[in-house]
Amino acid sequence: MNDIYAIINPVSGRRNLGEAIPAIRTALLREGVGLTCMVTAGHGDAARLGAAVPDSARAILVVGGDGTIRDVAGARVGRPVPLAVLRGGTENIVAKTLRMPRDPQRVAHLLLHGRPQPMDVGVVNGRKFLIITGVGFDAEVVHRLHAVRAGHISHFDYFWPIWRTFWAHAFPPLRVVVDGTSFFEGQGLVFVGVLPRYSLGLRLLDRAVHDDGMLDVCVYPCASAPRLVWHALQTLFRKHITSGNVRYTQGRQVDIASDVPVPLQIDGDVGDTLPASLWIIPHGVTFLSV
Repeated sequence: MNDIYAIINPVSGRRNLGEAIPAIRTALLREGVGLTCMVTAGHGDAARLGAAVPDSARAILVVGGDGTIRDVAGARVGRPVPLAVLRGGTENIVAKTLRMPRDPQRVAHLLLHGRPQPMDVGVVNGRKFLIITGVGFDAEVVHRLHAVRAGHISHFDYFWPIWRTFWAHAFPPLRVVVDGTSFFEGQGLVFVGVLPRYSLGLRLLDRAVHDDGMLDVCVYPCASAPRLVWHALQTLFRKHITSGNVRYTQGRQVDIASDVPVPLQIDGDVGDTLPASLWIIPHGVTFLSV
């Protein structure tokens, strides 16, 4: 029961966390608690290693970015061992939302004395997610970045994919159904998720709560680049929902379709294409909280 497992993604984001792990291990050993480290080497390893951690473990420390956290959490749905995070990604949305510390000594204290905090888990076409699934413009950006990514990335790496997508995106027609009822039909962008925050701190799903058992849905009706800029400015100042320029709701089941190929992004990583079926697993995983 005293063992803590660390699942480490050495290529997440841009931060080198090599010095933090020994400091955490030393702090844990002072309390008589061991730390077993497992390092990912390729796609799918985080989920595989997460699933392999025994249910008798005290906690799992995920060292990496949002994609690594999603993969480990997805492998632990319905299982009792709580998770903590040492930030290592570009955005670190899950860690920031759950107020995970960055200092190694505070991380060790969290692992030893943190209280359980449940979190909902979203599912899209069978894949788990913790933040937001996007359909349309942002998904195309993610797909462009993925095509040229090599190792660590920073916010600057998004510049050219965003620029090229801005001029090339076709704003496909979409159909959105929430809990069996038609919610939107037309050109636009769709975001469905569990957490309010998205890339660059934008609160796309400003009303989302991580443990309310609901998916938040935000649709930006949009058919042109100038309209996209208008939506971006409204979102930046957190006026997009109250302005009436977007469609916003909650539900437990969301279905999105189109008559043309439209890409998905899942927590900032490449997804497949529409159609998409999304649902929620209430309190699917447990994190540690200060």
